[in-house]
Amino acid sequence: MTAYDGPPPRRWAAHVWWIALAVGAGGFVFVWLATPHAREIGNTWDLVARLSAFVCLCVAIAFFPYVSPRLHWLLCVPFLFFTGYLIPRISWFYFGDGARLQGDSFYTHLYLLLYPGIVLTVAAAFRLAGGSPGRTLKIMAGGVVIVFSGFLDVMWQVVNPVEIPELIDAPHINLFTGGPISFGAAIVFTLVHVPIVVGINLLPLDRWIGRLLAPQP
Repeated sequence: MTAYDGPPPRRWAAHVWWIALAVGAGGFVFVWLATPHAREIGNTWDLVARLSAFVCLCVAIAFFPYVSPRLHWLLCVPFLFFTGYLIPRISWFYFGDGARLQGDSFYTHLYLLLYPGIVLTVAAAFRLAGGSPGRTLKIMAGGVVIVFSGFLDVMWQVVNPVEIPELIDAPHINLFTGGPISFGAAIVFTLVHVPIVVGINLLPLDRWIGRLLAPQP
């Protein structure tokens, strides 16, 4: 199956997925080794580097050309990563190293590795089962918007036995608001993202991708 249903795509289209995979993997290595593992966003370039690497991996999955349910075994790769490193490592911060409370390391493993890994795994499963590139990208974009929407920060206060604070201090919210905001404002901030998610899912991405990859007449 090609990257879209239609005429044979342009020659370079067949190379998009592995080039994006190589750049995304290289970007991840750079982020992991050269940027601070901290909850706070040190500067704009840290966020740009992280998002750029993730976007490249999203493109690689969306344009993966070997689409077949028979390739379901490829999904064992992220499961091995989750169970062989990520979950044991996160569990250590909670169970084995609670005295030191490595907040930054816990935050990094949870939100820089685990959540993006879940989003990419779900999208990969959809793509391998025959999902189109455009819809695959929508799944991943929706996952990103939801985690940055403030929904998690609002629900953290709701599902845990804590008193609702006067201010919500979340780095990804502070980037847009300039600083901590009230709990009510955080709810509004979250709701503002609902039309964004809806809009993403209404975009004719597969049509645009088809036009981009179609050979010139």
